[in-house]
Amino acid sequence: MKLLIAGGGTGGHVFPALAIAREWLARGKEREVVLVGTERGIEMKLVPQAGLPLETLRVAGLKGKGGSTLFKNLTMLLPAMFDARRVLRKHNPVAAFGVGGYAAGPMMLATWFGGVPNIIFEPNAEPGLTNKLLARLSKRIATGYEISAQAWGGKAVVTGCPVRAEFFSIPPRKPSNPLRLLITGGSQGALPINRAFVDSMDRLARRKNQLSIVHQTGERDYDAVRTAYARHEILAEVLPFMTNMPERFAWADVIVCRAGAITAAEIAAAGRAAIFIPFGRAT
Repeated sequence: MKLLIAGGGTGGHVFPALAIAREWLARGKEREVVLVGTERGIEMKLVPQAGLPLETLRVAGLKGKGGSTLFKNLTMLLPAMFDARRVLRKHNPVAAFGVGGYAAGPMMLATWFGGVPNIIFEPNAEPGLTNKLLARLSKRIATGYEISAQAWGGKAVVTGCPVRAEFFSIPPRKPSNPLRLLITGGSQGALPINRAFVDSMDRLARRKNQLSIVHQTGERDYDAVRTAYARHEILAEVLPFMTNMPERFAWADVIVCRAGAITAAEIAAAGRAAIFIPFGRAT
């Protein structure tokens, strides 16, 4: 009995997919799972690390694209549909789950044409583009919040956000000295957060003996942020990406992060203090 989970691109899509996959597998030895993403997404690293099978589609995003890029990405939709039908024939799932991201669109559309029961997961108060387009084709819509369920009517089921079990097992801790500060802008990093800390290096330097810092930057800003800490002689662990986030949460006293639905749910499960910096165009 195999479940297909489609979506990815960022940690906000992949980590819920992994949490759903683990819960599905835990409910019976006869159960199997396969995840579907793209070759350019972070799922190429995270899914194999989790020991789970991954199929990929030839697809790219449309939102925010224009000109030749939009045209090129539109031409990829037909090959993506062929890829999705190939995945369906190969795995013959009993149901499919879409978690958002590029791969979810073609894959969920293929399940609808193939008569495979499908569910989409929408963690945000305002749905993303892919889920808006897929809603009419889905049997059920799992939502993170009551306010988003109201927009979907009778199809909606309020499930909350899937969070990996490791976050719930993080023990409470008293603030330490020096204070342990974890800074993360998500799997791709957040330029405004990185810039804010680079611009605040003089202030941080005056308190460097009171702080122990881990800063996840994303690939783009890694060198600039690392150089800024070094120039001000601030001891900080600067990383482009972190795969062991539950362990990092367990280490931290305070977390500075984006206010994404999945991140907020993970912090609530871990019981850590946080300073949320919302993304202005997020939903």
